[in-house]
Amino acid sequence: MCGRYTLTKLADLLRLIPWLQAPADILEREARYNVAPSQVMPVVTADAVRVAQWGFVPGWAKEPPKVRPINARAETVAASGMFRTALAKRRCLVPADGFYEWKGSKPPKQPYLIRMRDGSPFAFAGLWERWKPTEGDPIETYTILTTAPNELMASIHNRMPVIIPVARYRDWLEGDTATELLQSYPAGEMEAFPVSSRVNSPKNDVPECRVPLG
Repeated sequence: MCGRYTLTKLADLLRLIPWLQAPADILEREARYNVAPSQVMPVVTADAVRVAQWGFVPGWAKEPPKVRPINARAETVAASGMFRTALAKRRCLVPADGFYEWKGSKPPKQPYLIRMRDGSPFAFAGLWERWKPTEGDPIETYTILTTAPNELMASIHNRMPVIIPVARYRDWLEGDTATELLQSYPAGEMEAFPVSSRVNSPKNDVPECRVPLG
């Protein structure tokens, strides 16, 4: 599962997507150190950089589900009634520069921050959707795809988010056969370290959430 992440370098990531122009209000968003489900965050679609709410609502739903999926399993997404249309037509990139996972079989679990070794931003594979209520404005939402862990993540958790290589961003957004990209990212390019338990509460959205313990 991927239930928390960080985004402090959005502009750096968008420089790698030169064919899209991000609106100024998105570029000027404050750095985020503890993004949680239900919050509104930037996503990159095939034709725009937009904001959406984390927690997927399928377009065909009569009402938003009580539990909105924040993750979709890569192994089953193509066959899922919830996600298969979005996989075919509405893939997105979810910008990030780190994500959190908790290690341990029972509380208190130790939170870890996982990121690229060089600290560079990256993008999760995501799906987005626009849901139109009977009255009021449409709601745009997204989910993050997960897969089996790489060697680094295997010691922390049994799942990890799908990270799309920079060179394949356009393939993920526009390609006809995108499922080949739904695999674990090379462990050698990543690092993980324990961080403070303050990240346990989404109310704590501060730089200290990312500081290594010790």
